[in-house]
Amino acid sequence: MTQVKLTNLIKDLADGRLFSADRLTAQTGDCVGIIGANGGGKTTLARIIAGQDDEFSGQRHVTADVVLVPQLAPMDGQSGGQSMLARVRRALAQRPAILILDEPSANLDDNHQQWLIEQLRHYSGLFLLISHDRELLTAVTTAIWSLDDHVYTQFNGNFAAFNTVREQQRQTAQSAYRQEQVERRKLRQAAQARHEKAAQIRRGSNRMSAGERADSKSVREQNAAKMERGARVFQDRADRQTMTVKPHEAAAMKLLASDLPPVVGKQLITVRNLHLKRGKHELLSDVNFRVTPGERIALAGPNGSGKSTLITAILTGQVGTRLAPSARVGYFQQDMVAALPLTQTVWQVISAATVFDSNRTRQVMGAFGLNARFYNRPIAELSGGERVKVQLLTILVSASNLLILDEPTNYLDLPAVQALEDYLVGYPGTVLFVAHDQVFRDHVATRTLVLTNRQLRDPARTAQGVPASDLPRLQFEYDQAMLAPELDTQRLQELRQKIAALKATL
Repeated sequence: MTQVKLTNLIKDLADGRLFSADRLTAQTGDCVGIIGANGGGKTTLARIIAGQDDEFSGQRHVTADVVLVPQLAPMDGQSGGQSMLARVRRALAQRPAILILDEPSANLDDNHQQWLIEQLRHYSGLFLLISHDRELLTAVTTAIWSLDDHVYTQFNGNFAAFNTVREQQRQTAQSAYRQEQVERRKLRQAAQARHEKAAQIRRGSNRMSAGERADSKSVREQNAAKMERGARVFQDRADRQTMTVKPHEAAAMKLLASDLPPVVGKQLITVRNLHLKRGKHELLSDVNFRVTPGERIALAGPNGSGKSTLITAILTGQVGTRLAPSARVGYFQQDMVAALPLTQTVWQVISAATVFDSNRTRQVMGAFGLNARFYNRPIAELSGGERVKVQLLTILVSASNLLILDEPTNYLDLPAVQALEDYLVGYPGTVLFVAHDQVFRDHVATRTLVLTNRQLRDPARTAQGVPASDLPRLQFEYDQAMLAPELDTQRLQELRQKIAALKATL
């Protein structure tokens, strides 16, 4: 029995269309993952289904009561993870026929994320899940409602299958676009060749006498005109050739060590015999570790194990911690979003923080989904996820050589999480971060410190793999050498060999 059916649904705001959906359906036993860019209207769709928003056009058919657990709520002294867990438990205890969870895994540690997965796998009703958590979506979804370019579409299959199909579609679109560009270039070349041939015919041969030139002028003009007509045919075909819209691809952002403040010394962070307490409660005992330049270190552990408290101790210079004098820290944590100036525009905020030129700054913004249409939007008009992006970007483009990021992936949409992964993997500085997103940690970290049972475990004393600065630097040098007016083939060969050698070790 269909419990949710949305037909010809349209949601408009004062400044234009938020989203539309021709047909979305779900029934008992389904787990529908609702995905899309920050600010696209996923929470608004949930509120429409729950009957909390009736300002839309189209048909909403919901045959049972709905319980909606929002992503943000008063915490009453609880952490974000504790607050979400309490609200999810209360909702599950009600056993609703239709349950909607909005970003339920944000701030949950690994153990509680697994608990959530098991609860949702055994849920007997219909539930809809708004999430950017790839592990959670992969584990529980049976269908996907995807929001792209203000339009919802339904995919009947799990998140893994959806990603496979979407990647195939992307590759097909890229292949079609590239083939069209090749054909267009050939047609333009053919048109140009005929233009040049027409001009040559009009000039005539250098061996012609004046009389021969005069006698053949009419014939030469006729032949040249035929060539010109042929050129126009090829040019018209070239102009009509591009039928495929160019697939959007964010340009890669390449940073060099020279883009960052220089680091002096072999250690950026040193922690020795550190003891941490929260009130009278001991969090960590006898903590020891060092962070060397170029490492990307993840802090992992259960909620309440002391990850954020450890970061605070390092930033405040608590006894037992030491930051190198040359460290220039860029620090991100969720609460900082509330301090963004609401009346300023996105561009005003980010341009005031960046040390890059305008083009490189826009390049980074675009990779995170903040394209030109966001530049002049006031912060006050952004969604929560979009504000997180702005605050995070002010850190990423700042004059820092040490990024300390506390849960940077919370509330970021999937493309932005991927962009952050790519940015940090290519970042030539040092990164210390907390993230409950296991996939993100696996992709980014060169080393993981685990906080458990009031102890810190350091499975690897030194970073594994290639230092983060080497490969991006060599690739950048190779690109610059390829663009040089005169190719230095020997230098290109050396760079290719070094790049291949480094990639072979990854």
